Amino acid sequence: MAAIADPSHSTDLEKFVKDMDKAIPPYARPVFLRFLPEVDKTGTFKFQKTDLRRDNFDPTVVSDRLYFLDSRRGCYVQLDEELYRSILTARLP
Repeated sequence: MAAIADPSHSTDLEKFVKDMDKAIPPYARPVFLRFLPEVDKTGTFKFQKTDLRRDNFDPTVVSDRLYFLDSRRGCYVQLDEELYRSILTARLP
């Protein structure tokens, strides 16, 4: 998962995927994206990952925008409860 600060909700996911295709090999691309208003940091300016790990990618827990990389379609799709359950039971559409 990648946590991305996007306070203005202006990230273009299509452009994001195209840029990743040029810069990152397929095995290194984040399967999940979480868009946050801001990224929390510790007092020593390290990223605060504990809460992100605890919340995981459960859309019933996380209020931020979550996306899943649908490798069949080659794009990110918004993660909802139905898709979340499909992922957990390994029954992807």
